[in-house]
Amino acid sequence: MVLTVTLNPVLDRVVEIRNFRAGEVNRVERERARIAGGKGINVSRILKLFHVPNLAVGWLGGKIGKEVEKRLDEEGIAHDFVWIERESRQNLTIVDPEKGKETHLVEKGPDISLQEREKLKKKIRYLAEKSKIVVFSGSVPRGVEKEVYFELIILVKEVNPQILSVLDTSGILLKNGIRAIPGLVKPNIEELAGLSEKGFSSVEDIAEEAGQLRKKGIHMVVVSQGAGEVVAATEDGTFILTPPAVDPLNTVGAGDAMVGGMVAALYQGKKTGEVLTLGVATGTASVESGRERPLKIERIFDLSRRIKIRKLS
Repeated sequence: MVLTVTLNPVLDRVVEIRNFRAGEVNRVERERARIAGGKGINVSRILKLFHVPNLAVGWLGGKIGKEVEKRLDEEGIAHDFVWIERESRQNLTIVDPEKGKETHLVEKGPDISLQEREKLKKKIRYLAEKSKIVVFSGSVPRGVEKEVYFELIILVKEVNPQILSVLDTSGILLKNGIRAIPGLVKPNIEELAGLSEKGFSSVEDIAEEAGQLRKKGIHMVVVSQGAGEVVAATEDGTFILTPPAVDPLNTVGAGDAMVGGMVAALYQGKKTGEVLTLGVATGTASVESGRERPLKIERIFDLSRRIKIRKLS
């Protein structure tokens, strides 16, 4: 089983507003999507597509939490959340087809009590004993320590030394989490730059920095660049992957889809090249469908055959 941990789940709404203007009255033309979100939940959605057994956990609360739970049930995504006193968050994405831009309004999330934090840790400890992979991803709500991913990665390693931990987050959460030596880390180019406190002028520079991270003991470091090339430093060498061009509908969740594709391949015992290719293909398909249309596994495999992969070292 794969355990996905979403500490800050969300109800994601996507609305369309033509010629959106800040500071003015804007008319919503239509609501394009209303789905259960949060990075770990997005990964669970992909794993279900690949028929990989998985369970989504985290914190949920209030009416929004109930709607998130309802939508997970409707999708058939298995979950076991800890219920909290405060209300879960809701995010809004404004898509402007006239300007070809997206605006994201992101809430911080609820306050989490010490008792609620300990209850989730206990659940993760129990579930990690029978999990092959655990995915930690996304932001954290109020009241949660910035060392939380470090602590949780150490915790799951203690109860199951064979478990593969995956980390996909940003900022201080990423910096602290890396200290626990997860098995796979997927920063984007901005997050990698934040870690190294320097910019990159070429894929070789990115590969060098990813390689330095891997030397800490991380098995695989995969760096995404939006629609650009993906750089992966692995135990089998460093690879550059070029995704095919597609017409983007909505980029929200594309990085999570990429993680989901890689985790599915890892769970199925695929080789490194297949893991990376399936991840990039799934992320690309997500950009094309925008979470507003169901992902098709046939389309993912079609895109995977069109990805160019070369070994840098």
